[in-house]
Amino acid sequence: MSTQALSASIAAKQLALASFTLVVYDHAITFPQEVTFFWSGSWSALRILYLGIRYLALTQVWCVLDSIL
Repeated sequence: MSTQALSASIAAKQLALASFTLVVYDHAITFPQEVTFFWSGSWSALRILYLGIRYLALTQVWCVLDSIL
């Protein structure tokens, strides 16, 4: 493996780890607000969309991180 390819591989791993860390951090600091405002109301299409977007991002970043590491 060339030096350039090795460097690119390391950079990709670091970027994936940083992305995962930011998504987890965002979920951790906003979870109390999510419980207060999201889980207390009735279900609607917008709530389902929000839930899908919020947790799909976490799942997607986890899958990318898992495939790289």
